[in-house]
Amino acid sequence: MLKRNINLFIALYAFLVIGLETNIYWHTQLRPWQPITPIGRIIFYYSFFTVLSNLMLAFSCLWLTFNPNCNRYCFKVIRLNGLVGVIITAIVYNLILRGIHKPPNTLLLFANESLHVILPVLGILSWLVWGPFRRIHFNVIVGSFLSMLVYGIYIFIRGYITQQYPYPFINVVRIGYVKALYAVGSVFVLFLGLAFLLWVIDCFRRRI
Repeated sequence: MLKRNINLFIALYAFLVIGLETNIYWHTQLRPWQPITPIGRIIFYYSFFTVLSNLMLAFSCLWLTFNPNCNRYCFKVIRLNGLVGVIITAIVYNLILRGIHKPPNTLLLFANESLHVILPVLGILSWLVWGPFRRIHFNVIVGSFLSMLVYGIYIFIRGYITQQYPYPFINVVRIGYVKALYAVGSVFVLFLGLAFLLWVIDCFRRRI
């Protein structure tokens, strides 16, 4: 019962925070470089790796709330994407972006800390304690990596069309394609490294 309640809490917490930011983005142009129209801002908002990672974590936790023994391939990919994604989110934000990103109000400060610190910690700790394990294997990692590749292609195509990028270290307009592709490549390598690390932990936890 505790495991299900924790998963439900994580899912609802993430949906609440993302819903809050979605409402703010719909009604307000927070920065002059953001899209002018509400729909444009929503598309821009849901292009952030942070948002998508927390959404996948939330959906996987909600899935586990109602089907704790789920063994479907799509669930495994979503679960791994969510776990690895929020780890990368926490690392990149707290090491690189925290000093340059200042939320303009208290609500967005709360949402910002929730998505970049609280939810990643809750998500990883809940997995380390309760799993479920036996859900990570090579084919799941391949599926997760391919979905990351699709996301990267989408970001560059959208950026080429709109001249807008969700993160400064991949902003081709400012730093050029070479540096942007190098940054993306580094994130891909980090993603694979963390995915294999979680696989090792998953294999170890199966034996306990």
